[in-house]
Amino acid sequence: MDKNKSSTISVENLSYRAKGKLLLRDISLSIPAGERVAIVGANGAGKTTLIRSLLGLIPTEKSSIKLSGEAISSYSRSDIAKLISYVPQQLPENIPFSVIEFIMMSRYARNVGQLTTSSNDPQGESIAMGIIQSLNIEHLTHQAIATLSGGEKQKVNIAAALTQQAPIIILDEPTAHLDPKQRESIQQLLHNLSRETTLITVTHDLNWASLHFDRILGMLKGTIAIDTTSAAFTTAENLQRVFDTTWQIEPHPETGKPMVLPSY
Repeated sequence: MDKNKSSTISVENLSYRAKGKLLLRDISLSIPAGERVAIVGANGAGKTTLIRSLLGLIPTEKSSIKLSGEAISSYSRSDIAKLISYVPQQLPENIPFSVIEFIMMSRYARNVGQLTTSSNDPQGESIAMGIIQSLNIEHLTHQAIATLSGGEKQKVNIAAALTQQAPIIILDEPTAHLDPKQRESIQQLLHNLSRETTLITVTHDLNWASLHFDRILGMLKGTIAIDTTSAAFTTAENLQRVFDTTWQIEPHPETGKPMVLPSY
């Protein structure tokens, strides 16, 4: 079975319970290759639990998750890494590697389980250096990750995910720790990715979701309460339903797309 043909994700009746609490309930969705999907919702809505399920990191009850038409349970961790790269909210502390060493490790699954270095994967090194340059972190290439700021670590995190060259990228609040300039550079980089790449992003940045994503999933109490296009999602009624607070919606002065403003 060829598990590298498509990046489609499909979910049917996904539920997950931990410590007696139902965190996800009867979620069904399909994400075709190349789509850009933002997952939004209040804290505790189940966003991170959902993406951890899509990564095969947690057991689920009454669920069916498929990658490229095959049950996720049929994939090894290496197989999943060839299809999905993951950017968590932040890197662990005290990673004992330099920036380039860490980024090159993302090539592990692509290189048949061998620990990847610049010397045994020159093509990967070329890809990594191009991404490092696009993120303006060349000066950090040989610096120890443990010495970096939170924003710098997140850029390295994203660089590793892109160097992995998986057709699906799942990101959990990728710009949460960045200043406005860094946030803009990351958002622009992701926006410019080839449409062959499927992006699934958890974010609290509703305007980014509205402007640059095809589709928004609004989560509420472990379910997907709203699943629609970004333009159709961004209404005062939908935002009130998902976040239980009031918002003001105004058109973007250049694109006309709906923008979210606080009501006060």
